[in-house]
Amino acid sequence: MAFRIVELAGRLVLALGFGCLLLAVYLSWLTLSFQRDAARVDGEVVSYRDVNDSGSIRYVPRVRYKTAAGEIVTIDVQVSMTSRRFTLGETVPIDYKVAKPTDARVALFMDNWLGPLISVVIGLAGVAGGFLVRRSIRREIAKSRP
Repeated sequence: MAFRIVELAGRLVLALGFGCLLLAVYLSWLTLSFQRDAARVDGEVVSYRDVNDSGSIRYVPRVRYKTAAGEIVTIDVQVSMTSRRFTLGETVPIDYKVAKPTDARVALFMDNWLGPLISVVIGLAGVAGGFLVRRSIRREIAKSRP
């Protein structure tokens, strides 16, 4: 009975690993498809918006940039943090959709690739852990058989 529970846990960890790897593929596809149709400009951090998140304050940078067509756009960055990651007036690279300039992202690793990277790491750990648990259970069952 105990072996069955541990084997089930191994299968669940394995499934979690594969699920995270699929999530990594999806997040990477989203980032690559966004960048395919994007133009890059430099933006300036002009302010922060404070967000109350379950009793703690998170800071969302606001960035202003000028498109190739001369339009001035201000966006809230998609990644908020508990500290201010940019100083006011700092220049940051921005990728924006040419057809829709308000659809933009900060063009830094953390804003585009941290999610897929974390998903890959968790996915690989889950797959490896699931295989190791299942293999060790099979060995223990084989040892217990006369």
